Amino acid sequence: MSGLLSVIFIFVAVISVIDAIVMGSKKKPTNKTPKKKMYKKIVDQIEIGRELKKIEEDRPIYAIPEKIKYSRRDTVDPANENCIRWNKAFLKSLEWKRYEEVCMEYLRIKSCHADVTSIGADGGIDIKVKDKNGNTLAVAQCKSWKRPIGVDLIRQIYGIMAGERIKLGIFLTTSVFSPDAIKFAEEKKLILIDADELINLINGLKDDDKKKIDRIATEGDYTTPTCVHCNVKMVKRVATKGMNEGSEFWGCVNFPKCRKTMFVKL
Repeated sequence: MSGLLSVIFIFVAVISVIDAIVMGSKKKPTNKTPKKKMYKKIVDQIEIGRELKKIEEDRPIYAIPEKIKYSRRDTVDPANENCIRWNKAFLKSLEWKRYEEVCMEYLRIKSCHADVTSIGADGGIDIKVKDKNGNTLAVAQCKSWKRPIGVDLIRQIYGIMAGERIKLGIFLTTSVFSPDAIKFAEEKKLILIDADELINLINGLKDDDKKKIDRIATEGDYTTPTCVHCNVKMVKRVATKGMNEGSEFWGCVNFPKCRKTMFVKL
């Protein structure tokens, strides 16, 4: 009798094992990644800098959610038509705020939702680039300088990126970058765009897009600097005392309430 029971137990055990194998083969994999998560992962792995520099995507990922309303005129002022030559001399003739607007317009043309973050020639982050959901993808800083951009400024924007967990930093200048600044940016998600590169990028735009940049650059007075505090055009004055007596400088029209000044570009 005991022998019969042993055979029955063995038979039941074998049946259980076979059943477990069959049922296990029918189960759906539990580690399957949902399509939405897989798509997000693919998007996250895309190099944003590549999007900004190659810029010839037929269906850009970071499309502007709403049509931007331009307050500018549809045509370039006839008085400025002959001024537009995208070279170093023209780029450096733009006052700092107009240069910043040109940089922002360029990013918008490239289907980036770009907005100025603050008024100020030296205010840290000048432009934020966001996706259609309002998430910040990149920060950009613009410097309308004559002297080279040193490594300290590049470290600064990189520190902001790290502190705010932003993937990409863009630094644009009318000047050049120092060798140590270029070396620091290597193998980091930092795009350095100097005067020559921005000129090449603008000149490489399609005609309609380039006309947008031209209008932004040359509407009205585009050479007189804007006060970084009051956001109004400055006036040229002459120093009456001190080490710079007799020399010209830009002063705010709201003086003495505002005492912001700027050097006159030579």
